[in-house]
Amino acid sequence: ILRDLQSIPFQSIRKLSASAGVSPLTVIRLARKWGYEGYNDFQTAVRDWLLADAAAAKTTSQGALSADLQAPELHAGINDAAAMVNRARSVHITGFRSACAFALYMHYVGRMVFDHFHLMSPSGSGSPEDLAQLTADDVVIAFGTLPYSTETVRLTDAARQLGIPTIAITDSKQSPLATHASISIAVPIARPGRIYRMAPMTAVIDDILEACFDDPVADADRRISYFSARVDSIKGYWK
Repeated sequence: ILRDLQSIPFQSIRKLSASAGVSPLTVIRLARKWGYEGYNDFQTAVRDWLLADAAAAKTTSQGALSADLQAPELHAGINDAAAMVNRARSVHITGFRSACAFALYMHYVGRMVFDHFHLMSPSGSGSPEDLAQLTADDVVIAFGTLPYSTETVRLTDAARQLGIPTIAITDSKQSPLATHASISIAVPIARPGRIYRMAPMTAVIDDILEACFDDPVADADRRISYFSARVDSIKGYWK
């Protein structure tokens, strides 16, 4: 019974006793010996314990991620990336499949302030032609997390061969994107269930852009206000 606690909230007393090779009466006696009024009381206590344990694990995971986002190495990478972006003649942002969402987000927010932000084709069809126009004065920002897309790995390698500075925003320093990049930022990504939790990636994008906007030359506050007013003037926001 103790080896299979996780299934108890979903098992009837008959099914549990059959799997344990004892009678239902034996299960009831055991529950009472442990201080419960009966099997239902014991079942409720096990369910509550499992829920509390799961909540504690989730809190621990979130706390670890929060601590990782404050790591000095990550903070230094964010500042280095922002400095490279602010020096660049043009910034070209790319991401394929699930990472496309990060590229879209960074491009949208960045374009509020910077005219030199460009979104590369998510299909990858124009990547060689796009890269051929770039030099050491430009920057490519590439997003990618496990499983890494072939297109992104090839693009960052091609940028390296052409001498184009590249910022890889990925999930590990061992990522193939990181090995080709001038600067790599490893963002801690958790997978507590079936789906990866990508919020830390968005937080790092925000931190990079905030660091870029802190440069007085960017005139960020005025340009963001101007952008919002222009969109509002053509009723781009629902009211």
